[in-house]
Amino acid sequence: MPDLNRSRQPQAMAYAASGMEPPVPVPLRESDPRQVGPYRTVSVLGHGGMGRVYLGRDTTGGRGMAAVKVIRPEYAEDPKFRKRFEREAGALGRVQSAHTARLLGSGFDGDLVWVATEYIPGPTLSQAIDACGPIDAGAAWRLTADLGRAIEAMWRAGIVHRDLKPSNVILAADGARLIDFGVIQAADSSSITTTGQYVGTAAFMSPEQARGRQLTAASDIFSLASTLTYALVGKAPFGEGTGVDVMHRVAFEPPQDEILDVVAAADPNLAAFIRTCLDKDPEQRPTPETVFTTAIGHQLSGPAPLSPQAGAPATPAAPATPPSRKRRNILIGAAVAVAVLAAAGTSVALLNPGSDGPAAAAGPSVSPAATTNATASSAPSPTAAPTSVPTAPPTSADAPETTTDANDANDAIATNPDLRSASCPAKIVSGAEGTCVSALQRLLVGYGLHIVVDGQFGDQTLGAVKVFQTEAGIIVDGIVGDQTKKSLYDRPGGPLRTGALTVTQSVDATDVARCLDADTATTGRTIRVWDCTGADNQKWALYPVPGRDSEFTLVNQSSHLCLDADAGTTGQNGQLIQGRSCDGLSAQRWTLGTTAPSGGRTLVSVPDGFCLDADAATTGQNGQKVQGYGCAGSVNQFWQWA
Repeated sequence: MPDLNRSRQPQAMAYAASGMEPPVPVPLRESDPRQVGPYRTVSVLGHGGMGRVYLGRDTTGGRGMAAVKVIRPEYAEDPKFRKRFEREAGALGRVQSAHTARLLGSGFDGDLVWVATEYIPGPTLSQAIDACGPIDAGAAWRLTADLGRAIEAMWRAGIVHRDLKPSNVILAADGARLIDFGVIQAADSSSITTTGQYVGTAAFMSPEQARGRQLTAASDIFSLASTLTYALVGKAPFGEGTGVDVMHRVAFEPPQDEILDVVAAADPNLAAFIRTCLDKDPEQRPTPETVFTTAIGHQLSGPAPLSPQAGAPATPAAPATPPSRKRRNILIGAAVAVAVLAAAGTSVALLNPGSDGPAAAAGPSVSPAATTNATASSAPSPTAAPTSVPTAPPTSADAPETTTDANDANDAIATNPDLRSASCPAKIVSGAEGTCVSALQRLLVGYGLHIVVDGQFGDQTLGAVKVFQTEAGIIVDGIVGDQTKKSLYDRPGGPLRTGALTVTQSVDATDVARCLDADTATTGRTIRVWDCTGADNQKWALYPVPGRDSEFTLVNQSSHLCLDADAGTTGQNGQLIQGRSCDGLSAQRWTLGTTAPSGGRTLVSVPDGFCLDADAATTGQNGQKVQGYGCAGSVNQFWQWA
């Protein structure tokens, strides 16, 4: 019984955050096994046609609880099933994602076929919708990002979920988790040949799944769109009815307009994105990576930082729309509960004012406005221009008299604390607020992420944290723990260079520097070459990618979008170059290439090694195309800072 009590503490917290009561434990029956592999069973978590799932405790000393699924005994005698089981167990063990349930073990114990995954406390999406009603668009975008990451991780391991639906999504305290996939579905898929049944749930199947065709990650993307629709409306996009009727509509008919119109009323962009994911042709659906980047882009989109760039007109932030009481943001609520509990157990202490010297700077202490003008003199630049030597500080004879008050120093540290100190929680999570969150936001701004510094860890900050974690190559879970804090403080904040990026071209037999321009008519998404005007849409900032000394991102100072080499045309001459919401993925990473004798350097896209190229056919024309092209050393591929 003590084991059960311990397991129910985090479970109660996760359910309480959603305004729900945790379920009463289901006791074991006499016929239920008391030991499965290394796990002692504690209670029953669920059951279905293929077997039962137990809450288990590792008797070999492992920490935490496990969800142990025991498949019906007859499958242990099927050699084909055994072979597939072993193959998929190996693949599932390679899945690395903060948004899936981690495989803990699997095996055959006599007549028992079992697989154990990490136990994730919390309600399923289906339970939460039933209890609290549909979620809002902001929560849906966050859910999209989490599940897009999960699908991508599975697909890289060679796994298709095959049954992505609301009851297989757990709303954990740290985000959504996808459960019951891979080897856990192996027995279910075997039923296709033994009973003629299909794996999956009709309302959330893909067309190719309903028609018995080969499945890829695109199938899970379709199911994700159906799950999102259900989360937003309370209905799946192809309506209700018998399994056969729904499967026919999934395979051959469009989604029902009256259902998707409800989504469009909440967020037209989300409705359009869901329709794209519901395309009957798997090739026309977005990739898992695109799903994630699109969702993160919507989480990061928002009002301008509180401190605008010097010289630029201040843009007041639009007032936040209060959340509807009828449509509760379940996902955010779970994270809020964790933040409150974490903060309650954290002691508050100020750093020693003398502990932080210039040589041991913990990270950026500048405002968002200042970061756009900061320069790291030791960093490489596209022009390799000589670095000016800073002037010496004024001597005591000509410097104005100042006095330093220890209280002022303490106040400064208190308002911008070191996240690694005892002043801040060991883990900063979504829903937290205060000076530690403000300090986190300043650090993220120092890496070129455009967020409001307001001390509120909302969806925008959560999206920025995940982008940073993606860039740094660490676990992407949106939780600011030791690993993320270390990466945030690896270097001083702020851009390495700012200004216009120019390419020298011959116009009327005269060499003219022309500027890389983010077209304001397309909110910065169209990138082109234009006559230099000094406008903000022609100003860029170069930021280092955390953990990668030779890779950089380029952020436009007007749109705050990243320079992006389109993943869909990677390795092709004429590759699309565009402005996109910064997502931390490799398509937005650049290295500094060859230096030209006359100055300037090439900017090389990391994924394919192609150079940023101003199309020679339209040299000297405003609106000149910018593209990715094989590096050839031509003048149209050398860029300088102005």
